[in-house]
Amino acid sequence: MFSTPEISSDVLITRITYVEVTGKSPKMIGKNAVKDDHGDTNRERLVRVFTNSGHEGFGVTRATADAIEAETPKTLGVNPASLVDAEQGITLRGIEHALWDLIGKITGKPVYALLGASCRDTIDAYDGGLYFCDLVYPELGLARVGQEAAESVAQGHRAIKMKIGRGHKWMPPEEGFSRDVDAIRLVRQTIGPDIKLMVDGNNGFDEAGAERLLEAVGDQDIYWAEEMFPETIEDYTKFRAFLDRNGLKTLIADGETLAEPSSLYPFIEQRLIDVVQLDTTQIGLSAWWRLAAFSQIHNRLCAPHTWGSRFAVYATAHLGKVIPNFLSDEIPAYDPDAYHPTGFTFKDGAYTVSDMPGWGLEIDEQIYQSKYAPIERQWQE
Repeated sequence: MFSTPEISSDVLITRITYVEVTGKSPKMIGKNAVKDDHGDTNRERLVRVFTNSGHEGFGVTRATADAIEAETPKTLGVNPASLVDAEQGITLRGIEHALWDLIGKITGKPVYALLGASCRDTIDAYDGGLYFCDLVYPELGLARVGQEAAESVAQGHRAIKMKIGRGHKWMPPEEGFSRDVDAIRLVRQTIGPDIKLMVDGNNGFDEAGAERLLEAVGDQDIYWAEEMFPETIEDYTKFRAFLDRNGLKTLIADGETLAEPSSLYPFIEQRLIDVVQLDTTQIGLSAWWRLAAFSQIHNRLCAPHTWGSRFAVYATAHLGKVIPNFLSDEIPAYDPDAYHPTGFTFKDGAYTVSDMPGWGLEIDEQIYQSKYAPIERQWQE
């Protein structure tokens, strides 16, 4: 159940703005099993919501400007508290995350306190940026993979996820498979036994290929195997049986590409996956809160996908504060210029979330006004 926030009835939403903002990575992000080089920049869609009381909230959305415009009859001139449903939370996908921030700032509460009682002090996180950097720097080859893994540990990460599946598209199959195995062994050797190591296949394998890979690297203490092949009940039943038969404790993680949670329910109910990973900005915080509750019934863990959005890292940290079955938060390489965290600290592989109202994030108004305000779309009461 979502509680109705206590907001004076005369507080009304008066303006909404929308613009795409830029994020930069300090390193080039290479290929994964299916996508070409990701580059060193990305884009996020930033929404700001203003009220007649002088309060403002902001967040990131997957919605288009036209989709947000379609929501304006339900939002402009409306009290923010009326947009929170006791069963569903906030269902207006376009401005949901901005509304959570707004309500937090009006009520003086961090977003996590709007969702429930805190159940942990820190939020474990992992570095999700170890792509096929050996293909970006062919003159260095696997040495570059080891270098980036070492840099991740030096930055304070205690868990790393690396991409695999080079043989799906970018290298001859057997050569790519061997490179994957060598890369995994090199990373484990580089980071040592105490750092968690996850692998992500981006559906670059079939079920038999996933078994073959885990047979080759099962001794490397792989914490989870993510999205190894397209989801079917039959294949996941086989993969689960393979792991159990071989005594491998590697968790099965999946779900990041799904637009709605319902198609993953059978896998959760049958315990064919261990870690639920739908994307935070794709389904929204309210849907994730409900999905976490469903997953907990079946004793499944939650590690929301956040790769394309730094904002999603911070939103997920708030979610992680209140769901008992939270596992880890994914940290992407890209950092936006339009906003920055003021209510978060990162140390020893984990975030601490402050009790600042809203998300604990702040717009850089100088950058926003000079770079983004001239191109934003806006709707007013």
